[in-house]
Amino acid sequence: MEEKTLERSLSEVLVQGWDITGTGNGFLITTDWQLPNSERIEIYARRVGDREDLYVVGDGGELFNLLFANGIDLSKDEQGMKIILRIAENYAAQIVDFQLVKGAKEEELAQAVRMILEAVKDASFLLWHKLDPKGSLH
Repeated sequence: MEEKTLERSLSEVLVQGWDITGTGNGFLITTDWQLPNSERIEIYARRVGDREDLYVVGDGGELFNLLFANGIDLSKDEQGMKIILRIAENYAAQIVDFQLVKGAKEEELAQAVRMILEAVKDASFLLWHKLDPKGSLH
């Protein structure tokens, strides 16, 4: 097998099972990657205003919602918030209104989706496994 054949096969397999839905103002990407509670990770890509070439890519607040629903309120958990901020920084993203987000030009959109997806996965597993019985991080 040649490298290009393997590369093409890998790229097909890596997005197999994903659903991409137009939303009028962008896209909803439902991946087959899962959160620790087995829910599929969804990524939103929204156009910025009337611009056709600029997007905000994010998780729609799902990471914060998942953690909050399981007893972690990151607005009150300084250590947990530091972890999320560090992960966001590692993926050149930010936390805005309790959402993990990253700006992207049209040609950067696929890479931005990948970066947000990886950040959500990393953060969810790092914080999920640090729960103690009271729901706070230790």
